[in-house]
Amino acid sequence: MKLTREALKDLISETMREQNSLLLEMPEDEPPQRSRRDDDDEGGAIKKDLFHMSQKAQQMHDMIPDDADLEPWVQAKITKAASMMSSVFDHLMYEMRPGHIKE
Repeated sequence: MKLTREALKDLISETMREQNSLLLEMPEDEPPQRSRRDDDDEGGAIKKDLFHMSQKAQQMHDMIPDDADLEPWVQAKITKAASMMSSVFDHLMYEMRPGHIKE
């Protein structure tokens, strides 16, 4: 049986969707999020959020073909999220630079 290029692409896409669906869903045994005031481990909670964001971002990167024609609202949300992440990153880089004294 000869497998066409299109059938192979469909098979790969289907397999990726099946494998990625588990990571895109939040685990059910996770406790509800606590407010940041009650959270003694803010850094750990933020790192957990960043981990899940990075996993989802990588999956979306892999799912979207280079020639994809995404809906404008999807493009806007991704652009906004990238801008917000960049702002936080720049702030943290400034605050955590060697020799910086917090006031």
